[in-house]
Amino acid sequence: MSIHVDTIEGFTGMFDGEGAWYDATGKSAAYRIRQTNDSTAEGFKVGFKHDFEDGGVVEAHFIMTWIAPNLIRVDVAGAPVGNGFVFGGFCHYHMKFGDKFVEVSYRSVAEGLEVFGSSTTNAKGNYIAWKEILRRSAA
Repeated sequence: MSIHVDTIEGFTGMFDGEGAWYDATGKSAAYRIRQTNDSTAEGFKVGFKHDFEDGGVVEAHFIMTWIAPNLIRVDVAGAPVGNGFVFGGFCHYHMKFGDKFVEVSYRSVAEGLEVFGSSTTNAKGNYIAWKEILRRSAA
């Protein structure tokens, strides 16, 4: 069976939504998201801003570059930090920052994106996972 996908149709655009994180100590909190995914000549770029209930803000930007059919390299600030894949309406990637591993999955749905992820440690050193529901935005 040959499945070759080097397109991110369904993942591009601007999205707004809500998410919630859960850590290994039983704590959780909600947050708002604004995310933009843009196609590039070599792959695509992902940028997001998370506004947390406690007033904290996290912003990040990743460059995804096709390295082979269906496979991507993840770069942050010009340095490779991980890899991933795209098959149809599903994109998954992992990244390493020091001793921390982060993995994220996007599922394209009619209204936008469902995002699932985890990190081996959060700011307090605990395992954390999250789920986000993002809807396509007009602007």
